[in-house]
Amino acid sequence: MRARVILYNPEHKAFLLIHRFKNGRDYWVVPGGGAEENETPVATAIREIGEELNLQLKPAALTHFFTSEAKEEFFYTEIPYIVAPAISGEEKERSSKSNVYQPEWVASADLTQINLMPPEIAAKIITAI
Repeated sequence: MRARVILYNPEHKAFLLIHRFKNGRDYWVVPGGGAEENETPVATAIREIGEELNLQLKPAALTHFFTSEAKEEFFYTEIPYIVAPAISGEEKERSSKSNVYQPEWVASADLTQINLMPPEIAAKIITAI
């Protein structure tokens, strides 16, 4: 099981995403990752956001958004507009010139213009906002 969190700032109409450059590919993902043993989807989402972005979320702040075809649980929460944090945790350790993790704010209007993975997520987000 994997869990991801759509981090949205309504004032700036922007999403905090991870811009990836890996093996010559340029794409974007919603922050999150895999569950540890006996971990709930909410606990996974909170831990992963803490590890990847050093942001602390509370369970009550997360709203379940949908479950993807790949059985990933997507949650949604609003956060204040901050300078995009530096990547931390395992992602920082794995970063190299050929494997980059870069948190960036993306305007709502630009979601369909970027290579957001999985492909169906941009349309689901735009429909919801």
